[in-house]
Amino acid sequence: MTHEHQGPEQDRAALLALIDRLAAQWSGESSGAPSWLAPEARLDSNLHGQLGGAQDIQNALAADGRQGACTIRTSNRYAATRGDEGVASFYVYGLLQNQSDAAQALLFGATVVLRATRADDCWQVSHVRVSSSWMRGTERLASHWLLPPGDAGWQVGDPPPVLVSELHSPWALQPIGTPPSDLFAAISELYSRYSFAIDQGDITLLIGSYTADIAGGFAPMGQYAGRDAVIGQLRSFRHHWPWMQHFADLVRVEADPDGRHANAIVGRIVPEQTMTPQGKPLYGAHYQLRARREEDGQWRFCWTDYRPGWFDIDTIPDFDIGHSTA
Repeated sequence: MTHEHQGPEQDRAALLALIDRLAAQWSGESSGAPSWLAPEARLDSNLHGQLGGAQDIQNALAADGRQGACTIRTSNRYAATRGDEGVASFYVYGLLQNQSDAAQALLFGATVVLRATRADDCWQVSHVRVSSSWMRGTERLASHWLLPPGDAGWQVGDPPPVLVSELHSPWALQPIGTPPSDLFAAISELYSRYSFAIDQGDITLLIGSYTADIAGGFAPMGQYAGRDAVIGQLRSFRHHWPWMQHFADLVRVEADPDGRHANAIVGRIVPEQTMTPQGKPLYGAHYQLRARREEDGQWRFCWTDYRPGWFDIDTIPDFDIGHSTA
């Protein structure tokens, strides 16, 4: 069958919409048949196990809210397509709460990878991969789950992980394509790739997120210059926190007049406190970042500095590029 294909930006938007629909289904905000799921879709999850069929997957997600409320929020989103095949990834920070006692709550984090196919000009998810690396709180709210690894990471006797970045990441499933033409979307996707790489310990993917002359402040380790030094330090540092997830939003970006560079501020999301009392997005720290578009057309970070300190969406810090504080 010949399809009247949309452009890459429209296809990307369609895949990002699938992320929203999965989050809504998981949060119990969507009822009825999950049309975003292909009938023969599969789920590989270290929380829910291995399942086949859209209805079974829908039932597994719905079960997470049976003792009360299940709230799912997403960040670090990426989506790309090649022909009639699509891939996407995102982070989840979720909250399970007891219906009769809200103090009984369980906060958890997960990395999700989707594969999607286009049929009759409609994108549907064909495979969902969910890998949770941490949880905090009343674990009995998730008594129906296969519990994820503890803070020490994988231990002898644990089952094989459901997510291996070098095999299952979007960038392993499809080659990195042309970045979005919109600068905000391009830098947001770059940060999503960087965070996925460092959180999954995928050093090859991480190398591709930095220019050769990357420099800056890498708190709490210090200031470093050059990809060799930076990658070496991050690889060693990462071993001590196998459960870590860099939840974040891109909150500000500006193009450099030279057309080859961009400055960005990324806000670090703290899942325990994501909103102000007024309901505004809240961040516990930020990254000052500079990116360069290189000869192959890809954006990569060339300078970075991590700054602790709370702010909300109305008090985003000013740019302070080139001043390392670590």
